[in-house]
Amino acid sequence: MLTQRTPLVRKPLQLLLSLAVLALFSGIAFVNFYRLNLDSLAEPSRLIACYLMVQAAAIVLSLIAKAVFRNARITGIFAVAAITTFMMFYYPEIKRLVGGDRPALSILCWACATVLLAVVVGKFSGRKAFLPTMAMVGVIYMVPAVAGLIKARLHYPRLGNPVALPLTARNRSNVYWIVLDGYPRGDVLEQFFDFDDTPFLNRLRDLDFVVYDHAVASFPETVFSISSTLSLGLLVDETGSPAKIPPVRDLSQRVRGRNVVVSTMRAMGYRYIHFQNGYDDLTQCPLEGAVCIRGNVGHRMQFDEFDIALLSRTPLIDAIALGNARLKIDETPFARGAVSDLTDRLAEVQAYGGPFFLYAHILAPHPPIRFRQDCSTRAADADLQRWDATDRPAFLEQLACVNREALDLVGKIVGHDPQAIVVMQSDHGTAFRGQFRLLRDDPDSRGETFRGQLAKPYDA
Repeated sequence: MLTQRTPLVRKPLQLLLSLAVLALFSGIAFVNFYRLNLDSLAEPSRLIACYLMVQAAAIVLSLIAKAVFRNARITGIFAVAAITTFMMFYYPEIKRLVGGDRPALSILCWACATVLLAVVVGKFSGRKAFLPTMAMVGVIYMVPAVAGLIKARLHYPRLGNPVALPLTARNRSNVYWIVLDGYPRGDVLEQFFDFDDTPFLNRLRDLDFVVYDHAVASFPETVFSISSTLSLGLLVDETGSPAKIPPVRDLSQRVRGRNVVVSTMRAMGYRYIHFQNGYDDLTQCPLEGAVCIRGNVGHRMQFDEFDIALLSRTPLIDAIALGNARLKIDETPFARGAVSDLTDRLAEVQAYGGPFFLYAHILAPHPPIRFRQDCSTRAADADLQRWDATDRPAFLEQLACVNREALDLVGKIVGHDPQAIVVMQSDHGTAFRGQFRLLRDDPDSRGETFRGQLAKPYDA
């Protein structure tokens, strides 16, 4: 009787073990992604949803494969699915080996390596020791990732509420603070780009704006520049050598609303409205305490920074970019992040009544270069770090689009709310001349935040 029952017990155990192997091998990339991007991900629910979708897709495809190849063992099919899923997120390593600048070759090499491994796994999956061995390998990969995540979570800062300044508002005009990411100063545009920004600046003056012609940014990165502005001071401790810079995870929370400016405005009776541009996670809405207005909604097939960062771990982003280029698709699948996204939601902002303080960070004219001068979209590379000198003419086209849409935006604000206080500024300039290639004293302060690709730590 014991001999007869053993196969009945063994088969379910093997099936459960194969599913566990699939869960392990497909989960390694997600745990590492969360660990490396803990600064930028406010909470892991979206990542968990993506992981469950990958798991479900792998199981469904495995069942379809079983229906097609009836003689194949389902445990072997699950093992092949596990290694295929693992290789799906191993693409950056293969791309790095190939050289990184030839996506077609990278995809081909990745496909060959994946097929080869899948064949080997399928061939040996019937052996008794194979599934336990794969499970052990999965655990060996998973343990350091989980340990690193636990360590990162234990050291995650718990910020208290920033102290509000003891100020009293003489009048309660609505305040619109609009940040145009990567917008150069007028004289820089003229000197290095041969671009005359005078018509745009003069039009702002006609609308009673005060234009500061010699303003400078404190830092060449969004997270440092904006967090310093919102903290009303430089967040660098220069008393020691080298100078100490706060961790990015701390600064990111300041950008998202936990800062002196927002606390002070609230203390004066203002409602805080946070515009999430729908592109980058650094400026996403805080989890609580703010009215959240989300831009870039309703567009067909749009990816935001989370999608780009996660898909950049796979061949899919390169495949999409290649498809756009070769098929000459005149539309970008990547999120817009345009000024018009705020203009389209302006009525919703103003419907809350006053007084309110709006922070709207627009990811334009910052790359990717996705707009023409008339604001029509073009096929774009997903890389948010691409400050290629050959893109300068296209960047100026995108800048012209930003000017056009910015004037439309402020015109509608002033027309509807003539007493409003409107501040329009940039967070930093461009990096076409290598201005952002700065070394930091503490490598840990960089933060592996996702800016299109995990290996690139700077937010240009």
